[in-house]
Amino acid sequence: MPISPPVNPPKPLSYKVFDIVNDAFIEIGAWAPGEEANRSPDEAQWGFRKLNYLVDIWQARQFYVYSYAFDVYTLVANLSPHTIGPSPVATFSTNGQPRPTRIESAALLLQNDTTSGLVDLPMNIRDRQWWAAQQVKNILTNVPTDLYYDPTSPDGSLYFWPVPNVAQQVRLQLWQTVSQFVSIQDPIGGPGGPGTLPPAYRAALMLTLAEMLIPGSNRSMPEGLPGMALQARAAVFGNNAKSPRMATQDAGMPSAKPSGQKQDFNWAIGNYPGARPQ
Repeated sequence: MPISPPVNPPKPLSYKVFDIVNDAFIEIGAWAPGEEANRSPDEAQWGFRKLNYLVDIWQARQFYVYSYAFDVYTLVANLSPHTIGPSPVATFSTNGQPRPTRIESAALLLQNDTTSGLVDLPMNIRDRQWWAAQQVKNILTNVPTDLYYDPTSPDGSLYFWPVPNVAQQVRLQLWQTVSQFVSIQDPIGGPGGPGTLPPAYRAALMLTLAEMLIPGSNRSMPEGLPGMALQARAAVFGNNAKSPRMATQDAGMPSAKPSGQKQDFNWAIGNYPGARPQ
């Protein structure tokens, strides 16, 4: 006999910040399941602040970046630097979130005359030494080729070079991390966000928060908690830490034979067989 589908499908998971804080206090033995009347509001708010401290740390570490956003902004002609961040005067708004820790990539969007749509013209991401070496920093152009990002606070400073003299669009690759929370009743996806997080983040947040609550609550570390927290964070790291792209001239060898065949290379002597050690 065929099985009929459920009349009422299960509701999606919906966790709030209080659920994370509550479970963390239970994990260290400060609260007990089912004893809502004995939970201290002051303790709950302290746990909430500690959770935001934890998220603040995670927002600065690439290990906790679960995705990358390719956000499009419109340049302001003859402006240098452009700013990006949460303040109302920022050129590019981050909608209340902290300014980017890093700009992974940038591209100028150009109109394609042959087909509909835009073409990404990649920009070079530069460091402060490169920017300091530029003798003419305010030269103007309609096609900026380089970007130096200075992570000033509260808004970061974007130095496009040469300085754009037209209002074109630019695409910036930015980190996507866990958001800080405004209220203990916020969904765990951030204020106004979903009640879920990417896999392993919920457990990693709760168990790491439990570890952070130990010193201030004057309790002993429960046996097994550090191992569980470490395992949860490792699951997050394993998904986010990608091996960098690498390329060599000939499978790790400095050069190839004229025939295209690989040469032997002795790493111990730093040269080829028969050659003088380096």
